[in-house]
Amino acid sequence: MKARFNARSIATLVALLATTGVVSVAAQPARTPPRPDTPRLMVQVFGSEDKKAGPEASDELRERLIRAFPSRILWVIDRKDVISMLEQSGYDTTAQLQPSDEAALAKQQRADEYVRGRVVKEGEMFKAEAWLVLTRDNSLMQPIASFSANRADRAAAGLVKGVQDARKQIDNEKECRTAARTEKYDEALKLVDAAIAEYPNAVLVRYCKMNVLSARKAPDAEMLAAAKEILNIDPNSRAALAVAADAESKLGNAKASNDYLVRLLAANPSDRELQVKVIEALAASKDFAAAKEYVSKAVADNPGDPALLELQFKILTAAGDFRAATKVGEEMVAIDTSLATAEYFTRMVGLFDADSQPQKAAEQAAKATQKFSNDADLWQMYAATLKKAGQGQQSIAAVRRALQINPKIPNGWSQVAAAYNDLQLPDSALAALRLAKEAGDDANTVAGFAFTLGNRLFQAASKAEPKTIEGFQVPIPYFHFADSTSTDATVKLNAKLLIGVSNFYMASTIIGGLEGSKSCEDTKRTQNFATEAQIWVGQGGRGNPETAKQVMDNLMQWLPYLEGAVKRFCK
Repeated sequence: MKARFNARSIATLVALLATTGVVSVAAQPARTPPRPDTPRLMVQVFGSEDKKAGPEASDELRERLIRAFPSRILWVIDRKDVISMLEQSGYDTTAQLQPSDEAALAKQQRADEYVRGRVVKEGEMFKAEAWLVLTRDNSLMQPIASFSANRADRAAAGLVKGVQDARKQIDNEKECRTAARTEKYDEALKLVDAAIAEYPNAVLVRYCKMNVLSARKAPDAEMLAAAKEILNIDPNSRAALAVAADAESKLGNAKASNDYLVRLLAANPSDRELQVKVIEALAASKDFAAAKEYVSKAVADNPGDPALLELQFKILTAAGDFRAATKVGEEMVAIDTSLATAEYFTRMVGLFDADSQPQKAAEQAAKATQKFSNDADLWQMYAATLKKAGQGQQSIAAVRRALQINPKIPNGWSQVAAAYNDLQLPDSALAALRLAKEAGDDANTVAGFAFTLGNRLFQAASKAEPKTIEGFQVPIPYFHFADSTSTDATVKLNAKLLIGVSNFYMASTIIGGLEGSKSCEDTKRTQNFATEAQIWVGQGGRGNPETAKQVMDNLMQWLPYLEGAVKRFCK
């Protein structure tokens, strides 16, 4: 009874299996071995959310392709060879390999091409998608039209014709490459056209066309058109996206180029070199919002990577995101101290300064001078940060250190003068400006600074009550220095005029009391001031004719009077 039950069970099982793809696998007759030149194709394990649908689909497609192609035309590698290699390499035989591992497995099995695929559950249906991939370069992929059915294996069965059609271009693709290598470009392009005529969606031969155009140094517009032909069929083609991005960039279309680069990165998100290229391109076109988004993701995906942090630091700096940039900069050098270069410190100082944090800027500059103690530029930068932080004396000490290292450092003594000016030490400021002139600082800049200092002192003397000779004597050396140093006509005229006006005011403080004092000394001093005023106002009056006229009108009355006063009071 037991034996009869087993017999019936086996018979029933065979009958059931006859309606499934499993019996076709088991019932395959022995195949005639391929010839040495027979092309070889491998079907890789399909990807799927579960561990059943993917392997079922790839097994079904593989067995149906074995039946569809005679072994002398195409050798489809057996399932046992695929599984055996996966097991020997320690891979899960029910899971899809990474693209690079798929390519390696195909090369190991000497496959010329392989099929990569996946199964997606859509409600009660299964959709099978696949690509015919050239083993020599796994970026060269031919999309195969997807197919849906109520079971994964049945969906895969619908891919067979797609693979057959896709392979119609294979011979032409090989011949095109051969013709291109021998620079028979016209012949290569004819082979492409013939393949496309037979299979309009052919992508692989279009890659050959794109390479031929590149070898011919075709115009960028033609390269772009060739890339778009491929992208119309395979929107995720990495090779075509790269060519399109490059062509658009050369044509001056930065946004279009960036759009292609972003699509390329989406198709190959783990490519670190591409990540950097996309981020830099976005930043170069000032699309900082997108650049920050992508660099943040790259950093998140690669925690602790100093090179990506450095790129993020630069992007945030360029984007004007000062607070975030300083935070990333500090994190970056904490991970890799070699990145704390002089340029890094200079950038950090600028960031803190732009973020209105002068004390933080001074702290970074101090660290810079500690690490690079003989760098005059860094000491000068440190001096500037100290000045902004309100530490004038320390600022002077820092810039003097810079001048010790490099006595000719540009604007060194001018910086000292500015610090002395902030400390309300105009005499020291003027002395520093004289040294700045000797050191070769820009003459007009130095003279302009001196004139500004002198004018401030002149205004103070003018507003003082009572006005004093001493008050107007103070600015005169500044004006003389500005006049003798500047090459700017306006500065020179204004300096001369104010020298004259200062002398005029000094004369005015004494002249009213001469009749009472009858002092010979005061009379001669007043006459000297008036004479100097006449000379200098005469030289500089063109700068301010109205003021010059008022002064000269008074002097014309004073000078005869003073000449007579000298005769009367200096007997």
